[in-house]
Amino acid sequence: MSVTSLPVKLAVLLLLASLLRLWNLGILPNGLHWDEMDTGYQAYSLLKTGKDYFGNVLPFFPHSFADYRTPVFIYSAVPFVASLGLSAVSVRLVAVVWGLLSIVLIYLLVRDWLAPAVMTFSQWHLQYSRKSVETMSLTATFLLGLVCFQRGLRQPKWLIFSSFGFGLAMAAYSPGKLFVPLFLVVLILINHKSLFLIQRKYLLASALILALFGAAIFGDILFGKSGTRFHDVAIFTDPTISTEINYQRQLSAESSGRPRTVGMSPSLFDKLLHNKPQVWINAFLTNYLRTWGTDFLFVKGDPELRHSPSRDSIGMLHMVEIIPLLVGLFVLLKTNNQLTKLLGAWLLLAPIPSALTRDGGVHAARLLILFPALAWTIILGIRRLPLKLYLLLFSISSFYIFGYYFTHYRFESAKPYQWGYSDLIRTALARQDQYDRVIIDVAHDSPLMAYLFVTKFSPQHLQAFYPLQEQILTGDSRALVFGKIWLLQPGGRNWTDITLPGRNLILASADQSLLERIPGATRINYPDSLAAFYVFEKSSPLAISK
Repeated sequence: MSVTSLPVKLAVLLLLASLLRLWNLGILPNGLHWDEMDTGYQAYSLLKTGKDYFGNVLPFFPHSFADYRTPVFIYSAVPFVASLGLSAVSVRLVAVVWGLLSIVLIYLLVRDWLAPAVMTFSQWHLQYSRKSVETMSLTATFLLGLVCFQRGLRQPKWLIFSSFGFGLAMAAYSPGKLFVPLFLVVLILINHKSLFLIQRKYLLASALILALFGAAIFGDILFGKSGTRFHDVAIFTDPTISTEINYQRQLSAESSGRPRTVGMSPSLFDKLLHNKPQVWINAFLTNYLRTWGTDFLFVKGDPELRHSPSRDSIGMLHMVEIIPLLVGLFVLLKTNNQLTKLLGAWLLLAPIPSALTRDGGVHAARLLILFPALAWTIILGIRRLPLKLYLLLFSISSFYIFGYYFTHYRFESAKPYQWGYSDLIRTALARQDQYDRVIIDVAHDSPLMAYLFVTKFSPQHLQAFYPLQEQILTGDSRALVFGKIWLLQPGGRNWTDITLPGRNLILASADQSLLERIPGATRINYPDSLAAFYVFEKSSPLAISK
C-alpha cells in the first residue's frame, strides 16, 4: 500500500462516518434525554450570561440540577448553540465532531487504515457520536494526548500539546480523572529512557500544564462538590453493604453451629471473613471481569437502552470481531516491545474507573475509553487473518447492525430518551390561552429541563429567582409554575379524584392509574404504538368508563 493511499482511504471513511452520524441526527435516538437538554441549556446559559444556570461565572465544573458536570463537552457545545440555536441537532452535533476527531486521531496513532474503519463502523462508537454526553470528548482528548506524546518523543515541543490533551481528558469525563493519571505513570515508565534525553524545559512545561489541570480537578473534588456524583454511585458508598455483611456473618455463625441472638457480636473469624474491604474487592473484581464478558462485548451489550444499540441482542462489538480480538490478544502476549506494553496497560487500566461504580461492569459510557484499545488489538488480529474474507463478514455484520439501529432502535429508544417531553411543552404553549391552567404530569421525571430547553427560558431569570418557588396544586401535589403552565413534581396521582377550579388541560404520562378510562381523553402513542401520554380536560371529579 502506498503512503498516499492512506489519506485517501481516511477521507472516504470520514465521509461514511459523517453520513452514519449525521443521518436523522435530530430524531434518532428518538427523543432528547434530560442530560442532553442539560448540556444544551448549560451551553446556552454560558453563551448568554458567561455563567452556568446556577449563576457561577465560567465554572470549571458547571453546576447542574443533578450534579456537577465536566466542562469540556459543555464548553465545546457553546459555538454550536451560538451558530445553530438551541436544538437537538446543535447539542448532538458536538458529539459528532468529537467522534469524527477521534477517528482521525486513531488513524494518526496506529497509521493503519483499518483503525478508522473499525471505529467508523462500530456500534459502540456510533452510539456515543450521536448523543450529547461527555464520554466521546474523553476518548478524543485522550487520543490527542497520546498522538502528541508519540510525536513529542521525536519533536519535544509536541509534549506540551500532549500534556494539554491529557489534561483535557482528565477534565472531560469522570473516568478520566483516575484513568489518565494511572496511564500517564505507565506511559512515563515505558518511555523513561527517551524522556531522559529530552530538554528539561519541555518536560517542565508539560509537567506544569498537567499540574495545573490536576490542581483544578482534584482540588475541586477534595474541597468543592464535583466529587458528589462518584460518591453517589461508588461501590464504597453502597447503602446495602452493611445489611449484606450482617447477613453473611449470620450465615457464617449458623453454619458453624453458633446461632446468633439479638445483641450478639460476631466472632473475630466472621469479622475477618465478612467486612467492607472484602465486599468492595468482590464488587470491584466482579465489575472488572463483567467488562470482559462475552455478554457485554459481543452478545447483549449494556442493558440500558440509552447506552446500547439494542435491548439485549447486539453487543458493544461486532460478533465477528471476537476472533481477531483473541488473535490480537495472543499477539500482545507473545510480543515484548513498547507498543505492546502501552496497549496492554491501556486494556488493563481502562476498566478500573468504571469497575469502582455499582453498575460499572457493563456501563458502556464509562467504558468507551477502552474501545480504541480494543479496536487497536482487533487490528493486530485482522492483519493475521485472511483480510478479504474478514472484510466480507464484517460488512455483513455492519449491514445488520446499522439496519437494526436505523429502524428498530427508533422504536426501542423512545421511552428511555424521554420521547415526547418536548412535544408536551410545545402543546402546552400552543393551548395555554384556552385554559386557566395547563398541567404537565410525567410520573417518573420532572419536565423542568424540557421546559427550559424548548422555551429557551432566560438564564438570567433562572439565576435571579432560583430556587424556583413551588405551589400546591392539590393535596400534596406540588408544581413549578410558569404563567399558566404548571409542571408537576414526579409522583403517582389519581386524576379521577382530583377537583380543580376553572378550566384545566392535563397532559399526563400514560403509566398512571385509570387514565385510559377517562372520557374524552386523547391518547398519544410512542412510535411503537404503546401509550405514552393522555391529554384531557379537567374541572371536577371525572367519571370513569366502566
